[in-house]
Amino acid sequence: MRRLTLLFFALCIGGTALAQELTVKDFRQDPSDISAVRYEVKDLNGNPCALLKVGLVMTDVSFEGSIVKQEFKDGEWWLYMVDKSWWLTVKTKRYLPLRYEFPEPLQKKSTYILQIERPQVAYTGPTGKMRIESDVRNADVYIDGEKLSSVLPFEYEGPEGSHIAEIRADGYNTERREFTIELRRKGTLRIDLKAAGSFSLEGISYEMVNVPGGRCTMGDKNSPLMAPLHETALRPYRIGKAEVNQALWKAVMGSNPSLQPGDNRPVDNVTWYDVQEFIAKLNQLGGTQFRLPTEAEWEMAAQKSNALDLDAMLGGVAEWCQDWYGTYGETTPESGYDKVVRGGPYKVNSWPSTTWFRGFLRPDESNGLTGFRLAQDEL
Repeated sequence: MRRLTLLFFALCIGGTALAQELTVKDFRQDPSDISAVRYEVKDLNGNPCALLKVGLVMTDVSFEGSIVKQEFKDGEWWLYMVDKSWWLTVKTKRYLPLRYEFPEPLQKKSTYILQIERPQVAYTGPTGKMRIESDVRNADVYIDGEKLSSVLPFEYEGPEGSHIAEIRADGYNTERREFTIELRRKGTLRIDLKAAGSFSLEGISYEMVNVPGGRCTMGDKNSPLMAPLHETALRPYRIGKAEVNQALWKAVMGSNPSLQPGDNRPVDNVTWYDVQEFIAKLNQLGGTQFRLPTEAEWEMAAQKSNALDLDAMLGGVAEWCQDWYGTYGETTPESGYDKVVRGGPYKVNSWPSTTWFRGFLRPDESNGLTGFRLAQDEL
């Protein structure tokens, strides 16, 4: 009789575990993640796939849907799915199947994030600790898909083994890291965030910086070229932390026109039209909306370059701006003969290296002293 009672109890426990369900915590497209392009996979018809990154730290899992390829990578499942896919089923040995219909069909060459949460079971066994730090204090901390804190640093205590930490904050790219808990030990994991719009292409990273909006005083009363002093108001935007280097240019364009060669050097000897072609190709690759900064955006960023930790606003190469060159302080002309160039080139002593100096070149001109950096609206 006792054996029958124990068997009945075990079956009840097993049935309860089986009845537990997975839940979807988050689904979204990630425009800053260009993995779908960088690691492109095509379907049987030769069309590029969409990439769905599934945050589910389990190996005994299978997926059903229009899946061309799947792999477990960087602590998450990468599912390459046919363009216009609209559903996915997740099956495991421990939980009921989960069928999820996407809010809108997946688009080719786009990367999506699907965060799945397992049922929470109180853990009472031995644990270890991991202190999670970041350069952003007010950010949401997710461990294995569960939100545990909105402030950093944060100390997580949990069972031995692999876990996934995810940090989210408005205005920044979401960052994920896999980490390992060791029993009765304490570790430290630092996850710094990059401004939204930052990306990596073929292993080459380009970081954006958030520039707060506000009013900016432009010009210099002591220079006839930069008078009069005037104020302008700008919305928040993003600008490249550094100038676009030659490695990134080559990754997008396939060649390097620079007269001062070096992968980590800023690209030079490019016309304004060349830059527009580069930006168009980059936006097509990643589904992004980069552009050149306006003259006002460039000058505001240069004035704040130390506080924003921007590189080489002065003393690098001069930098193309989006605007036509016109009378300073007046409305930006809609057409013209020359484009604005700002910043101080690193080799010309006669070119003042100040935040206020304005230069100009015809849009079809290039030289070894002029490059550019990217800008982007705050979406």
